[in-house]
Amino acid sequence: MSGGNRAAVAGLVLAGLACGAGLLLFAINACPGELPRQPCPEAATNRVIVIGLVAITLALLVAPFAFLAEFALRRRIVYRGAWRRAGRRAVLVGIVAAVLAGLRIGGALSVPAALLVVLLATALEWFVARRFDSP
Repeated sequence: MSGGNRAAVAGLVLAGLACGAGLLLFAINACPGELPRQPCPEAATNRVIVIGLVAITLALLVAPFAFLAEFALRRRIVYRGAWRRAGRRAVLVGIVAAVLAGLRIGGALSVPAALLVVLLATALEWFVARRFDSP
């Protein structure tokens, strides 16, 4: 593993932690919803921002660990496309988190719906890996 890979892993982890800190600061200061004594006209916007920040934070934190897992599984050799695969998996995790949060806010989240979303993401990754990552 080169120094550039190490720097990229460290940078992504730090960016994910910074995004998580920003998420916490925003969530602490934003109003979560309408209350009888405390109206909040921008509650829907705040929820969308929180969901977006959660998705970005998860994607930033998953990417370096997906790369490191592939590095460890491939006998400590960085093959071409490792960062692309790690990025694809990180984006997929962010999308799954956003979909699950959207379903929860919409009141449509149930165990079967969550399992369907996770299984669809797993199947998508499997098909894309077979199509684009084969030698």
